[in-house]
Amino acid sequence: MLYGSIGLVVIGVTLGIFDHVRWSAILVAIGTAIYAYVQFTGAQKKRKMELVIPILVSMVLFVVALALPHAR
Repeated sequence: MLYGSIGLVVIGVTLGIFDHVRWSAILVAIGTAIYAYVQFTGAQKKRKMELVIPILVSMVLFVVALALPHAR
C-alpha cells in the first residue's frame, strides 16, 4: 500500500511534466492521502493532527484539480 501511494505520486508528477494538469493533481492528492493514512496507522505515538493536516491538504488539492477550468 505504501509503495502504491508513492507510485501514484510519481505517476502524477510525471503526468504533470507532460502537461496533464488535472490528472496529475488528482493522482498526487490521492497518493498523498493514502501515504499519510498508512504512516499514521503504522506510528507508535498517534497524534490526530499528523493525519488531519495532510488529509486536508490533499482534499483541497483534489477540489482544486476538479475546479480547474482549462486543465488538459
